[in-house]
Amino acid sequence: MFQRLVALLFITAVLSEPECSRFHYEEQTLNRMIRQEIAMEKLQADMAATQQQVLDALGKLTETTKQLREEKIKLEHVANVSAEGTNKSVRNFSAAEIEKLKGPTVAFRSKDLVDKTPSAGDTLVFKTTTLNEGLGYDNKSGIFTAPVAGTYTFSVQLYVHPEHNMYYAIIADSVEINKGLFADKAYMKSYTAETVAVLQKDSKVYMKCSSGSGNLLTSDAAWNTFSGVLVHL
Repeated sequence: MFQRLVALLFITAVLSEPECSRFHYEEQTLNRMIRQEIAMEKLQADMAATQQQVLDALGKLTETTKQLREEKIKLEHVANVSAEGTNKSVRNFSAAEIEKLKGPTVAFRSKDLVDKTPSAGDTLVFKTTTLNEGLGYDNKSGIFTAPVAGTYTFSVQLYVHPEHNMYYAIIADSVEINKGLFADKAYMKSYTAETVAVLQKDSKVYMKCSSGSGNLLTSDAAWNTFSGVLVHL
């Protein structure tokens, strides 16, 4: 700043000199030097401010990176502890408990009609039970009683005597859930029907001759069957 003061005094002292004199030339040169010096100082100040901003940003980035690394370590620890606890819980289950978690198995399959010439309203009773998981099917009454609530599927296969037919219905809790007609003109053929029902515990399902009368056949190679299975709790 002292140098600038001297320069200004010098400029004042030579103002009376003619413009084309040596002093006028030196005055202009000195003015340019002062402006350049001021511009340089401003540039240095701006660079210093920018450098500080960069350093501050780097500092914040370093701190954020550190925090993220610490959070990652914590999450990995929690995940490992959770997985270890789950594995221990699974290992502590007995075979019976694991089977219980899977849910019950309910399925039945029956054959051999007691009455092959049923009348309208008669329940079809299949006397031979070849599968009865859950003990839901009664081969004395022909009625399946659901041991647990869930979604079940039922299927029937019947062989109709040639030149005869039979109207059938599958009943669940006194409601017809599937019905139709099986008819044979010339040959002994098998006819099948399927249906699905959502049942409550102790719901009753059976099959009946719904109209007229039926005339069915059976042999070692041709079975009349009624079956069902729990598909979802």
